Amino acid sequence: MRGYTLIEAIISVLLLAIILLGGTTLFYQNLKSVGFSDVNSNLNSTLNSILGALEKDIRYGEVTNVGMGSRLECLTTESAGYGGTSLRVRDLNGHETVYSLEDDKVASTASETGQKGYLNSDDIKVETLDFTWFCLAGVGDKIKITIDASSNILSTGIKVEQNVSTEVYLLNSGLI
Repeated sequence: MRGYTLIEAIISVLLLAIILLGGTTLFYQNLKSVGFSDVNSNLNSTLNSILGALEKDIRYGEVTNVGMGSRLECLTTESAGYGGTSLRVRDLNGHETVYSLEDDKVASTASETGQKGYLNSDDIKVETLDFTWFCLAGVGDKIKITIDASSNILSTGIKVEQNVSTEVYLLNSGLI
């Protein structure tokens, strides 16, 4: 009877360990890549959804304030624009909504009732929300929205960051 020697058995076990370690590393890298892609896609989708909601309200409503400034303050800044971290919009029915950043979320607060809703979930951290109001006499106003946000890939500690911005031309403000 011929069997394996101790050296052959040790070499076989070492080769198997190297193959398993390489396979595990590839599997982990693939899992991390898929996780990054999923988090990135979710972050992108959420930010586009926030921009879409803000854009609709801004375009068809009437902007009354950016930060603490009204249109009169905006007109004094000329082409530099008037910036702030909150936005107050009045809809066609006269109801006002204030958009601001609260606890790393974009908050939408109804002025009359104080009822508050959030436009992003807990897994997405909005770090900055800025509005810049551009208004010149005789020209339609526009609002530039800038959002910086991040999200973590579960159990990896890797942070995915995105910055989005858009400019919205107002239909019911300006042209004075």
